[in-house]
Amino acid sequence: MGRLINTLRARVIGVVLVIHAVLVPLLYLGVSTIVQEGYIELFVNPIRSYSRLVADELEGAPAENFDQHAAELLDSVSLSGQVLFAEVVDGGRRLHGTVATAPFPDNRSDDFRFGEQGDSVYFISHRVKRPAGSVVLRLGFDEGPTLQRVDTAKRRVLMVMLIFTAVSVAASIWLSAMISRPMVRLRESAEKIALGDVRARIQVRSSISEVRELNHHLEHMRHELVGSNERLVTEMSERAASDAKRLDLERRLLHRERIATIGTLAGGVAHEFNNIMTPILLYSQAALRELPADSRLYRDLTRIVAAAQRARKLVQGILTFSREMDAKRAAVFSVRPTIEEALDLLRAIVPANIEIAFQFRGDQDLVVFGDPSLLHQVVINLCTNSYQAMRPNAGRLSLTLAPVQEPPEGAARHQGGYALLEVSDTGHGMEPAVLAHIFDPFFTTRDVGEGTGLGLSVVHGIVTSMEGMITVDSTVGVGTRVRIYLPAAV
Repeated sequence: MGRLINTLRARVIGVVLVIHAVLVPLLYLGVSTIVQEGYIELFVNPIRSYSRLVADELEGAPAENFDQHAAELLDSVSLSGQVLFAEVVDGGRRLHGTVATAPFPDNRSDDFRFGEQGDSVYFISHRVKRPAGSVVLRLGFDEGPTLQRVDTAKRRVLMVMLIFTAVSVAASIWLSAMISRPMVRLRESAEKIALGDVRARIQVRSSISEVRELNHHLEHMRHELVGSNERLVTEMSERAASDAKRLDLERRLLHRERIATIGTLAGGVAHEFNNIMTPILLYSQAALRELPADSRLYRDLTRIVAAAQRARKLVQGILTFSREMDAKRAAVFSVRPTIEEALDLLRAIVPANIEIAFQFRGDQDLVVFGDPSLLHQVVINLCTNSYQAMRPNAGRLSLTLAPVQEPPEGAARHQGGYALLEVSDTGHGMEPAVLAHIFDPFFTTRDVGEGTGLGLSVVHGIVTSMEGMITVDSTVGVGTRVRIYLPAAV
């Protein structure tokens, strides 16, 4: 661990040194340039203004005593302490003051920038207009003091940079010691967790908030790892349930599409069949009116008419299954009286060994949109299937009407809730293979002549037309339970 700490420290110090090696020279050059430019402006701007004032005063000197006035002006300039030499050039003449100055360089041009022309003199000249012609004022200012100030400022900047670098390196050494120790402990704890020891608690003390935050996050990750297996198992079971639900929805969708296709086909066949049966029924009834009632032909025609009437009922059932139900839901009716009316009719035909029980669970009556005669047909068909499933043994046929809020699983929720009609019996039940086809038209498990296979198909069509839902649960040897959810009228 000591070797790892030394490595971390060396890396932190190395990074700090590299950063300083790159930034300090650039910073020194930048600060030095700023300081130098500041001193230059403090030197150049005043002397330019000063020389301009001297030139203006020379321009205002009287013409009759110009030489004497110019000498006095040059003496005052030389005595200011900043001017190394000064003269006035008037054509071929050179006028100087009485105060001794440094030799004036010949062929010297003006300095436009500080430190030009390789000397420590800032040379500037002004052309002065006179009545007799123009003269030139030439002045040379000493750059030495300003150059010394610039050098002194640069040395101070360099000293500050060196002190800053030393302090930064010392701080980096201290900071590396503060960071490396808790980071090493965190790394050791993370390695234990990676090897499977998720019970090892991560607890590192440090004055650095980032390290404490990292410790908190790692400890949180450890807690997550402790329960990861349980969460994975839960997710797998939920995914399996979701897949099963998706497959069930796909099966329902295919079933619905199959019923719609068969219904369209059945509707067309029913119309054609009805066109064929109509003349048979009409001609048979016309022939009956012309025959004596005791003749054999009369009895045969009577059987033909009865068979044609049964065929018309079959066609009517097919049309009920296949036609588009009234979707306008113009009528609002009470569910309970409709069910009780259907049960009164059923009690007259249901065998005495089958008990019929109806229970209403609710504070107030339930109303829905639709046609009460269609709901009457639904109750009759469901109860007929139930008591036929309980023959010849005794059994119990139970009907329950109750308000509910939640629809069956996978269905959209209706704002006003639902009226739930539940029809259950204690019959022989159905196997899963039979249960998957109970709503298919013409599908029946009864013997020939006992059923058409359209009862549950008609029920499904009516419930769907009322924007309701129907579910069926059945167990062999136990019985069958049908639930119908009808949207309540709000």
